[in-house]
Amino acid sequence: MTRKRQAVPRKNSRLATEVDKQVGRNVRSYRKDMHMTLNELADQLGVSQQQIQKYETGDSRISASMVLAISEVLNIGIEDLFIGTRNLKKSKKTPLETARRECQMWIDRASSKETLYQMARVLKAMSGEN
Repeated sequence: MTRKRQAVPRKNSRLATEVDKQVGRNVRSYRKDMHMTLNELADQLGVSQQQIQKYETGDSRISASMVLAISEVLNIGIEDLFIGTRNLKKSKKTPLETARRECQMWIDRASSKETLYQMARVLKAMSGEN
């Protein structure tokens, strides 16, 4: 008597993950912050507008070399594209955690010590502590 082998569902490594989708959403957000159209970004990256749209919607995964190219064109750090990807599968972030991440993003983007001190003063004043 032979037993039928059960088919084990396998992950297709080519399918976009939640991380890929979040990176795509970040690309879209930074592109819009720069007032750049899909077509303008596509032209600078040497791909089609449809490909950029697939990246942004998470329908296509973005290669490592394309992540680097996107970060250079949008003038952001590679790590900026991965904001919001940590622990995506574990749990949804609270609004407070989301706000903290956004504050951290702006702090990380400060380009001078003086700017950081000004940010610290504003945050301290808003906290109500002296």
